[in-house]
Amino acid sequence: MKRLKEGDVPVFVHLPSTFGHLDESRYKGRWTLLFFYHRDFAPGCDLDIGTLLNNMEHIERLGLELVGISPDPLEKHFEFAVSKGIKFELASDSEGKMAGLYGAIKTRKPLNFKRKAFLISPDFRILKAYEGKKTVLYPLEIIYDVEFIQDLIKSYDPEKIRITFNFF
Repeated sequence: MKRLKEGDVPVFVHLPSTFGHLDESRYKGRWTLLFFYHRDFAPGCDLDIGTLLNNMEHIERLGLELVGISPDPLEKHFEFAVSKGIKFELASDSEGKMAGLYGAIKTRKPLNFKRKAFLISPDFRILKAYEGKKTVLYPLEIIYDVEFIQDLIKSYDPEKIRITFNFF
């Protein structure tokens, strides 16, 4: 199975989610962070998601959409979302179909995901992959990257610099 990587067009598998079902059309034309995490209520995941939640005002100002995916059932996602105040989409990949495409499966029995995140550009390409991060700082790194790229695009002057942003 080919694993998706930087430069590829992201693939969204039809999964049950807290928004009904995962639908890529919601994210085309938007900055999106697609992230895989171990389990709802797991200590490390609580820290990562807590860092994102603590920075939601900044994330929203950047126009960054968040999509979290774990192997947990949808009912547990709803419980997790309510308890943490999560308003972004959480999807249930109970068979690892989508996680497999992104190389995010840690173990099959029991199904568990690696901590992996993918920054998707508005032109619907995987711009950057964040793999194996084991610190609560990686959500801040992602926020910084989006801010840096957006500033670069805003200041781009084709008369001074010749660059192709969609070079994939």
